[in-house]
Amino acid sequence: MGQAVSADSSSSRRLSQPRPLAPQACVPAKAAKDADTELMRVFKSFDADADGRISASEIQKLRRCTTAEAKEMVAAVDSDGDGFISIEEFGALLDDGESDALRMAFQEYDENGDGMITAEELCRALRRVLPDEDLTVEKCSEMIAGVDKDGDGLISFDEFKDMMGTKSS
Repeated sequence: MGQAVSADSSSSRRLSQPRPLAPQACVPAKAAKDADTELMRVFKSFDADADGRISASEIQKLRRCTTAEAKEMVAAVDSDGDGFISIEEFGALLDDGESDALRMAFQEYDENGDGMITAEELCRALRRVLPDEDLTVEKCSEMIAGVDKDGDGLISFDEFKDMMGTKSS
């Protein structure tokens, strides 16, 4: 994910202007890697059978919605028409800032529904997705500190959107 820079002065001006809501811009390679890793973690939390795609039945179980509603959700995202959501389609959905998909992903982490993700909630969610990882609450607190803009030790929905690299709405 590099940027091509031309000698054109308008390009130089455009690149030198600060980008809103992108504190990661100072370390683009690390930010991109972190966003990719977080995207994969969220995707895996939906992909219950670990087959690399999200089915309507997986969404139905997670969201406790009807079969028709789950199929409708998949169809809205399924750009290749295979009846599933791939990691690429999921990423594109989040890049577009679709608030329903982001809310759904956020709710997977926010176990008590209070609108905030604690280190404990993050740790439990990541342990479900990455059972072989040595995850501690302390490590999850460090992860939170990396995206916690207001310093409260929690991840709000807006901070979650920023972490996922999406536009604020």
